[in-house]
Amino acid sequence: MRNIFLCLLLVSSAAFSQNYPVDHISPELLENADAVIRNYQRDVFIENIDEKKVITRRVVTVLNQAGERYVQAYEVYDKSDDIEEQELFVYDSNGQEIEHIKQKDFRDESAYASFILYSDNRVSYFDYMPRRYPYTVEYISETVTPNTIFIREWEPLEGYRVSTEKSTASIHYPEGISLRWKSRNLENYDIQVDSVGKELKFQAKNIASLQRETYTPSFSTFAPRISVSMNQFYLEGVEGEAQDWKQFGKWMYDNLVEGLDELPQSTVQKMTSLVADAQSEEEKIRRIYQFVQDNTRYIAVMYGIGGWKPFTAREVDDLGYGDCKALTNYTKALLKTQGIESYYTVIYGGNKRDIEPDFARMQGNHVILNVPRKDSADFWLECTSQKVPFDYMGDFTDDRFALLIKPEGGEIIKTKVYQPEDNLQAIDCKIQLAANGGFQANFTRTSRGVPYGEVFRMVDYTDKEVKEFYRDDWKKIQNIQFENYEFENDREQIVFTEKINFSGERLATSAGSRLLVPLNFIQQSSIASGSGKTRKLPMQISRGKSFQDHFEFTLPENFVVEALPESTEFEAEFGKFSISITAHDHSVIEVERHLQINQGDWPASKYQEFRKFINKVNHLNNLKAVIVEKTKT
Repeated sequence: MRNIFLCLLLVSSAAFSQNYPVDHISPELLENADAVIRNYQRDVFIENIDEKKVITRRVVTVLNQAGERYVQAYEVYDKSDDIEEQELFVYDSNGQEIEHIKQKDFRDESAYASFILYSDNRVSYFDYMPRRYPYTVEYISETVTPNTIFIREWEPLEGYRVSTEKSTASIHYPEGISLRWKSRNLENYDIQVDSVGKELKFQAKNIASLQRETYTPSFSTFAPRISVSMNQFYLEGVEGEAQDWKQFGKWMYDNLVEGLDELPQSTVQKMTSLVADAQSEEEKIRRIYQFVQDNTRYIAVMYGIGGWKPFTAREVDDLGYGDCKALTNYTKALLKTQGIESYYTVIYGGNKRDIEPDFARMQGNHVILNVPRKDSADFWLECTSQKVPFDYMGDFTDDRFALLIKPEGGEIIKTKVYQPEDNLQAIDCKIQLAANGGFQANFTRTSRGVPYGEVFRMVDYTDKEVKEFYRDDWKKIQNIQFENYEFENDREQIVFTEKINFSGERLATSAGSRLLVPLNFIQQSSIASGSGKTRKLPMQISRGKSFQDHFEFTLPENFVVEALPESTEFEAEFGKFSISITAHDHSVIEVERHLQINQGDWPASKYQEFRKFINKVNHLNNLKAVIVEKTKT
């Protein structure tokens, strides 16, 4: 095998002896691109269940500053890995070498931030400072690791505004080792897949860049990619074998979770006392979850198998801290003391991303706790936060596939989906208008569902931060002055309420002797609808939301209503809108406004229809009433 590596290196060096002048790039690949992947070659050699070598050759032409993120001249590694080779060549636009950086010149430092307690993850990189654009970087590396559980996905199109001239990947593996692979979104691209004997090879050529479009789904859902996994694998001293999620979850339970839930008898007794007078199982779970929030704090651990295996429950009980794995396992152990079943659950936290239900491999970046219930929806507990309410997921872990780790094996499950009516912001506001266009407002807003997660931490803001938040959010209101404000955070009902008394200038604008009053008082910003250009990518609204507003405008003394817009309502597959506008005694204008945006996925062909819907909403959000002084009628 060593001779194969040497031959490959010699062949690769000859192939890469060309220096990639920029004028050799076809115009189609330069159009709307910040960078061009000239030649990306990754060769993976599996020598044994616990030995993997990766040889990388990566040539990227950087066209402007935005394209520098695609250079990627680095290796992330830990104490189990070796970087055997690492060097970099830089060429000018004509392909002339202007710099050669050797391995000893690469910087080596911790790959994680200071809040991580233990970590052996490091990064070896070179951050090149260009003299001018465009330029080309050729990066070469060779790494060795025993951790064969990870095989990097092949992604011939790496992001927006980057095109690919050529990208290849190959995986070589011996007898006794078997692979699985899954391709996605390869249609309409020049991509070749070959599987011969014990070699799997992918190749792509001439893929033009894609441009980000409004309401585009996650890039990975429509870009071409191939996932590969070994059926037999190794992770930090632990061997495994799995071909589906049931087997993979069983391996994770047996090697990463089982036996870590033992607690001191004093803690068991404390939990029993804590829930002794609880009236239901739900109340017991709530009390134990609150105990975890009150008595632990989050701190990350990324060291060896500790990057995948939690601290024991006893350790967390002693120390009072842990990472997401440890705190989830601890909460699970505390519930177990009261006979309450729960499941350690692997998930992607952050932007919506699924544990792929149809392809078992090591995935996920976060762990939460699932508490199953027979006759109603499961509880989901975020064990790392001291602030998040019981059974609240928000947009960090909602609506995605996750992996339950059970004693009998893994199970894919979908987390809670917040419906549009669940994600509700409701405003009740009384506005006293002044003859000069200014106003005094008594404002109340309640937030539920995902919007709750966007505002509930305001209870911890300083006075300065609160005022900066509103001035930034309500940019169209001039010279805001706050008289007082108060917040109510109902953690049990998961409702956040803002009550604010404030004033401002020039809400209403003069039109001769008249004042034009905007009837959408606070939520004045337009909803993005994108450009009117022909759309190429599919469209997604990742979460539905609802807005329910009640505005009551009291006119200045001696003013009356001269004209009001008509009330209206309409509905489409993307949502629905209604606005009711009435005048009382010509001195008060009352506005009821309801807007619902639906969650969904639509083909590009539906985009113009969607724009018409949003543009109509935006138009109706800009309606104005006309008021005038009585003496000037």
